[in-house]
Amino acid sequence: MSHRPDGRAPRVLVAFASRHGSTREIAAAISRGLTGSAAGRATGLTTRLAPVEQRPDPVGFDAVVLGSAVYDGRWLEPAVCYALEAAPVLHGRSTWLFSSGLAAGPARLPQGVADADRLAVEVGARGHRLFAGRLERHVLSAAERAAWHAPLTGAGDFRDWPAIGTWSEQVAADCALGAALPVAG
Repeated sequence: MSHRPDGRAPRVLVAFASRHGSTREIAAAISRGLTGSAAGRATGLTTRLAPVEQRPDPVGFDAVVLGSAVYDGRWLEPAVCYALEAAPVLHGRSTWLFSSGLAAGPARLPQGVADADRLAVEVGARGHRLFAGRLERHVLSAAERAAWHAPLTGAGDFRDWPAIGTWSEQVAADCALGAALPVAG
């Protein structure tokens, strides 16, 4: 594996929307996993980690990983807006989506995330991965505690760090394979 034909290492934007920090932590782990993977090290892959609220410009990045927390089966609105606004640029790059959230039980994930499925088509995503998240009573608002359908006694951290690392390595390997291609746009 090598750098791009122009001598530049591949650059990956890792953008995320997080309400209570769990998805931000997953995005940070993905960013570290991309650069720390064998493929990432071999190509000199670099990342930029940014919340979608900062409206990071995907132009100039070879690939994008975009993720959002999921509440009531939906992505957070800032992530949806960002994806739709950036769709013309994202469609010309290797793009992956990830979601993090919980469903009726602490270790169960939602069956599907309608926003992610729709956005995957809009941005031409190469894939979408759903990861379990974290639920901690002390960070929830009163409205969120009232809306939670399962007993909060089942709250906890259900993130599968090895699975997140493995997915990051797979994305890095795909980015390395595309390192010989020119940047779109």
